[in-house]
Amino acid sequence: MEFAILIGLWGGCFIVGSLVTIPIWMIMTGKSIFSMAEDMKNPAFTGALKVIQVVSTVIIFFVPAAITARIVSRHPFSHLGFRSGVQWKRAIVAALLMLCALPLVGYLADLNKAIPLSAGLKKFFDSMESQYMEQVRLMATFRNPLDYGVALVVIAFFPALVEEVFFRGSMQQIFHRWYKNPVLAIVVTSCIFSAIHFSWYGFIPRLTLGLVLGYIFYYSGNLWYSILAHFFNNALMVTILYWQYVQHKKIDMEVGEDAPWWAGLLSAAAVLFLFSAFRKMLATNVAPDSIATTTQDTNTFT
Repeated sequence: MEFAILIGLWGGCFIVGSLVTIPIWMIMTGKSIFSMAEDMKNPAFTGALKVIQVVSTVIIFFVPAAITARIVSRHPFSHLGFRSGVQWKRAIVAALLMLCALPLVGYLADLNKAIPLSAGLKKFFDSMESQYMEQVRLMATFRNPLDYGVALVVIAFFPALVEEVFFRGSMQQIFHRWYKNPVLAIVVTSCIFSAIHFSWYGFIPRLTLGLVLGYIFYYSGNLWYSILAHFFNNALMVTILYWQYVQHKKIDMEVGEDAPWWAGLLSAAAVLFLFSAFRKMLATNVAPDSIATTTQDTNTFT
């Protein structure tokens, strides 16, 4: 029932979030909605694009998770996995997990691209990937350091916050209670997390990052750690794009996607080692019947 509520609210919020972008776009740009798809490619309207990105993602992902948590619990934020007592050592390890996973993700990106496709599917996926890359390039337009700061908020922080609330805080916990199997819950959630980005060429890499984030949340029981890890990953990408722009005045969206197999192997070993260290640092074990919660909603993990 909780899953049905979450998906039903997500569907409704998806429609609302999409519709809300129309008046925002018209007010901020003075343009008609009929030329919106083409005008969104115009660098002059990147401000409107950034506002739309923040508003729509909050409505589509954060709102349904928060409402669902409020319906089923008297303590919605605790139900979603928000805990006090974040420790900087654990936060650093969580960030290092994402950093060490990057060579593995790069190698898997190459493997993902090598999967054979029909001509029709390849054309379709290439078109979707091109549109996605163009949007990111526009939102990562850097005219000055302030633009870099705005990009950190729009591209790095808000997606990390709302996606972790929806996928790890809500969906992963629902699947765990449903399946009574944490591994299955993390894998299924990670598959949905990757699929919802609508990027075939990035499916396996995002699935891998989703697994890392899922286990960070599962082992810690504190959603802040997966949010911080997700933010670190996004912020690192934004910083690389900013550095590229400052140095060369152009952006390479495929940076890091040509890692050799041995780098991927070393990366996987480093991730396993860090997870072992991360688990040893945790003072509280995760309860067997729930991800990130004990029998009391008000308990905290410190």
